[in-house]
Amino acid sequence: MNPHKLNQDTLELLLSFVLPAGCHLSMVSGSTYRINCPNYDVAHKVWENRVNCICPLLDSGEVLEVVASDYYARSYPKV
Repeated sequence: MNPHKLNQDTLELLLSFVLPAGCHLSMVSGSTYRINCPNYDVAHKVWENRVNCICPLLDSGEVLEVVASDYYARSYPKV
């Protein structure tokens, strides 16, 4: 599957298989995706695994945020 042809619904479906229970994807702007996680530990694991699991699905210029009540990480725009 070519990531340049993914739409929001397809991306959400694919990530539902990869993300841990309790994490949810949302688009907060035209090029920023946010993953909300239930706690720090889960958010940190999602962030650590982003390079292999999530970033290949993003298009050029898109940004990823991983958020929990006590955690926040934001990527640079994908090149």
